[in-house]
Amino acid sequence: MTAKRERRNEFDLIRAVSTVWIVLFHYSYTFVQYGVGGSHLYVMMYANGAWGALFVSLFFMLSGASLYYNWGDRITSFTGEGGVLDFYKRRWLAIFPMFYIAWFVFYLMYVISFDWLWNWGGQYRKLILTFLGVDGYFMYREMNYYTVGEWFLGAIIMLYVLYPLLQWCMKKIPIVTTVFIVLLFGLNVARREIPFMAPYNAWIQISDNINMITCLMSFWIGMLLIRGGRRIITKATFIPALITAFILMLIPLPVSILIVTPVLAVCFYIILSYISIWLDSKRDKWKLTVYDRIVGFFSKYSFAIFLVHHIVVQKMMALFTGREMSLGMSILYFLLNLVIISVLAVLLSKATDFVLGLFKPKSRAGAA
Repeated sequence: MTAKRERRNEFDLIRAVSTVWIVLFHYSYTFVQYGVGGSHLYVMMYANGAWGALFVSLFFMLSGASLYYNWGDRITSFTGEGGVLDFYKRRWLAIFPMFYIAWFVFYLMYVISFDWLWNWGGQYRKLILTFLGVDGYFMYREMNYYTVGEWFLGAIIMLYVLYPLLQWCMKKIPIVTTVFIVLLFGLNVARREIPFMAPYNAWIQISDNINMITCLMSFWIGMLLIRGGRRIITKATFIPALITAFILMLIPLPVSILIVTPVLAVCFYIILSYISIWLDSKRDKWKLTVYDRIVGFFSKYSFAIFLVHHIVVQKMMALFTGREMSLGMSILYFLLNLVIISVLAVLLSKATDFVLGLFKPKSRAGAA
């Protein structure tokens, strides 16, 4: 396997910002969900779309970018270190142990809240979806045993399964693959925008922003951004990205949200990458200890935060059902929610490390 690549600090900043913003988006939604009134913190929509969809798209781009950066030239065989099976093993260990632990804890909470009803999710065969990590993704079909995480966990798992093929396509036929994915994406947009294609909408029940074509588009763009290298993150791209971002966020345009979302996500990718690289260039002059700790924390624990944050914000907001909350109060309450989520994320991560440690072979006494 090739040597470990240079750390890209911009990945941490993008991941941290996306994580906190997605939590803020879902926190804002709970005001509607639980009928909480007042002039509270409400971060749901910008001029041309939803903040949640935007940062999920950015997260998919980051996933494609970081995977291609770290694995782009490493998968050269099916077996052995650095092979396809090794890639799947590492992805499985990064996702499923923590997911299973969090799911089981919250599953028991649901069992207790439903008066010890163990099959509250329906037929036990639906647990297969949970075992595969795609229960949240397929909740649009029917109720199952989904308790933690996000729908995009299932989408990202499916994209990870496809990744070895996508890597081969990027190395061997990048232009052909890009054209094919863009055409698929274009057809996905056209069926909503062109009247004579409307009958095809009945074929697809899943929401447009959850559609795997939409997710694949963002993921592939992330891989393309890494293929372009850091040379595309310059002042010459930062300024146009900043201007474009403000226009899309503030001025309503007659453009499909499916197109606006990945375009704005690319803008945020460039903006945040440029800021991170610029800050790195100032490390000799400035102390960035607080910045590094905050960004590093939310980047490191992002997955654990995604797993637990829905339950926390829902339970916390349920305490204010039918009441009112001021803007100042809602901001402070969000920070409290974020602290609780962060604590649970750390505990979940440590519990996962402990469980995985139980399965590691112990070194023999006296071994070097």
